Amino acid sequence: MPCKGAALSDLIVTDAALGAAAAGWGEVVGVDTEFVRERTFYPIAALYQIAGDAGVCLVDACAEQSFDALKTLFADARRIKAMHACSEDLEVVDRHLGVAPAGIVDTQLAHAFLRPELSISYAGLVAMHLGVSPDKRETRSNWLLRPLSAEQLAYAREDAAHLTRIWARLAEELNATGRMAWFKEEMATLLNRSQPEPLDYYRTINGAQRLSPRQLAIMRRLAAWREVEARRCDRPRRRVVTDDQLIKLAQADTASRDAVFQLLSKGAARRYAADIIKARERALDADPLPPPLPGPLSARQGEALRAMRAFATERAEALGMAPGLLARKRVLQEFARSGATTPAALGWRAQALGDAFSNLLQGRRR
Repeated sequence: MPCKGAALSDLIVTDAALGAAAAGWGEVVGVDTEFVRERTFYPIAALYQIAGDAGVCLVDACAEQSFDALKTLFADARRIKAMHACSEDLEVVDRHLGVAPAGIVDTQLAHAFLRPELSISYAGLVAMHLGVSPDKRETRSNWLLRPLSAEQLAYAREDAAHLTRIWARLAEELNATGRMAWFKEEMATLLNRSQPEPLDYYRTINGAQRLSPRQLAIMRRLAAWREVEARRCDRPRRRVVTDDQLIKLAQADTASRDAVFQLLSKGAARRYAADIIKARERALDADPLPPPLPGPLSARQGEALRAMRAFATERAEALGMAPGLLARKRVLQEFARSGATTPAALGWRAQALGDAFSNLLQGRRR
């Protein structure tokens, strides 16, 4: 989906202009992106906002240019790129520029190590640290249309303008509290996170853990087929087949065209009936049955989880950090199932929680 219309002179639209701007960025920059993905699987890059020593420059992601200076910036682990709630922005960089970003620091994540809020907004962070209230009226603009309005340009600049100053304050506090190493470890986990392989995607679907072994085998193939198809045609997963429809298809006794037409819309059934029937047949004829997915916690495990969450929450409050960061439910559920609370399993949380946390779970297991 290309950007439409002519770009404004405010935007950098050539490699020569981008190279000249890059010379003034410095070693620490603030970065934001604008993109659209309502109807696509992958985000469509529209704009890069880079706040450097020489001010904020706006790079038109829709322009015909190689973006070499941006690729160099994002690939350089020695140069700090301060971003806010950056997970989707990193996906934009990876998809559009073909670069695995390095040297990224997330101001939202850093804040969670220092304050009780886990998911503070950029506007809230700017107001807290700088006493400024950013204008958020253009948040849902169509960033692919050209020319961009003066209001959009002003919004885009401000979305990156404060990041370096905020990061400097957060970094100072992380160092003063001895939590910079914790933040860097969690940041590395975020940067190294990858999408599941298509054949593993069924594990992420709510309700799959309730399926029988036979149904789970079908679900594994159906979810893998949908993942490949969504990427191939660049459509959101839900616009191919929804999670609920996958569950019903896996639970169906047969895989006839009539059965598929009963469960899907006519358009989806016409497009995908043959693929769905083939995926089901392969699951039942060629694949070994997958191991069952973890079910609900046992009463004892549930008791251990509640005790761990209460302990971790109390500890987070004492440290003045976000309980949701220290006491992530998914992490603690795994500990409750396995009892694996060695320092290696806990990572930075081992230091934050202390030996009493491991002792708590060990006592519950006896």
